[in-house]
Parts: sequence; structure tokens; C-alpha cells
Amino acid sequence: MSGKTAMLGNSLAATLRDLARACRILKMEGHGDVTMGHLTLRDPDGRGFWMKRSGIGMGEMREASDFLLLDFDGRRLYGDGAMHIEWPLHAEIFRARPDVNVIGHTHPFHATTFSATRVPLRSVAHDGAMFGGTVPYYTGTSSLIDTPELGRALARSLGDAPAILMRNHGITYVGDNMMHTTLVGIFLEKACKAQLTLAASNMPWSWPEAEEFALKAQQLATPSLVAAFWDFFNRELDRQEGVLGRNDPVPLPAPAAPRPARKRA
Repeated sequence: MSGKTAMLGNSLAATLRDLARACRILKMEGHGDVTMGHLTLRDPDGRGFWMKRSGIGMGEMREASDFLLLDFDGRRLYGDGAMHIEWPLHAEIFRARPDVNVIGHTHPFHATTFSATRVPLRSVAHDGAMFGGTVPYYTGTSSLIDTPELGRALARSLGDAPAILMRNHGITYVGDNMMHTTLVGIFLEKACKAQLTLAASNMPWSWPEAEEFALKAQQLATPSLVAAFWDFFNRELDRQEGVLGRNDPVPLPAPAAPRPARKRA
């Protein structure tokens, strides 16, 4: 273990490695955008928050050293590497939402495209059920959220919702833990894709009435099902990265090919 990792404490270092996995899962699910996009974790000791460092993509995140510790005024407290200038987006949401421990901000294709509309996001299929028609829009700017004033405006528009569509920019999504936040980001992108596909079809379409919608949301939000979804995405990541998953069978070595007989001169 490196000295820097040891200074973090074993528990926090392990949590940040898990957060790096969450970054890679999001990239696997369409949230990669060159080196843009970031996840943050509220520091468990109250010092500020841990943020993905700039200059590398979501899919390249691996270690605790790929995160920086910032205070809520954007001062670096720990870590090496460049800082994303959108740190105020995270700082102001953490300040406004004590219930939030993890924040994601990414630019997946379908959700970013959907953000150019003003159409309410509907529960077209299961993916949209967790949002309940409660995904607001932030329309203040399409530029980067690089000042505390813009961060506060975004936090006000988010309110107590699980996610927000940022006009012609991307999405921000929040949760009380890493698993929750990552799944909100994944399902928001899927829900936007479903609605865009239907809108382009020119076919009549509908969505559940409020009572049916509430029942579906309750059925899909059980802790056991959410944990199963999270385990599935982790197994998918292991398969894509060529890592043996904890539930995968140990592969047997391939039998050696027989050597061709030598020809006699």
C-alpha cells in the first residue's frame, strides 16, 4: 500500500476505489464523454467532498489517487492532478441537500439530447418509474457550472428531486449512497432514450396513470431489487474488463493442441 493511500485510511481508500468502479460502470452504460463528467462523494469526516480528478475519462478511473479532496469553497485539501472547474455544481448541492452523499454529473447522449426539450419525462417503461414525473429542468445556462452562483441556482432548480436535466448540457443526479446515485444516472439515460424513440416513431403512445405509476415505482424500488441491479452492473463490468466475477465459474485451462508429427527427410 502506498503512503498516500495509507494516509486516507483503509476504509476510505476502499470506498474511493468503489467510487472509481461506479465511474467505470457509468461509462459502460453510455455516460462517457472523453474526459468530462464526474462523481463526487461527501467526505465522511466533514472536510468537504472527494471529486474525480480532471484529465482522465470516467472509464479510466481506478484508484483512490484518482480523486481530489476539496472543501466547499473549492480549496484543494488532498490529492494530485487537475481539478474540474465544475466543482461548484457539487459543492452547492451538498450544501443544499444534507440527505445527499454522492453526486453524479455526466453527458449521456439520449438524456443530453432530451435536455434540449421542455417535455416532462414520462414513465414510458420500467426505467422511468423511479422518477415519477419529478425530473425538473435547469434552464439558467447551457455553459459549465463553474461559479458558486451557478451552483446555487442549479441546486435550487433540483430541489428535492433525484435528478435534473440541464438545458443543452447534460444531467445531474444524486443519492444517499453510491449505488443509489449510479442507478439513478443509468435509468435516467434509459428513460430518456425510450421517450425519444417513441416521440420519433410518430405512433400514438401513453404512460401509466398516477395510481398505476405509484405502484410500479414501489415495486421497482425494493432494496433487494436495487441490490440485484447493482450486482448485475458490477458483473457486467467485470466481464467487460476481463476480470473474473465473484459468481462466475473458474475457467478450466484450454487443452494443449497436439503437435504435428515431424516429417522424415
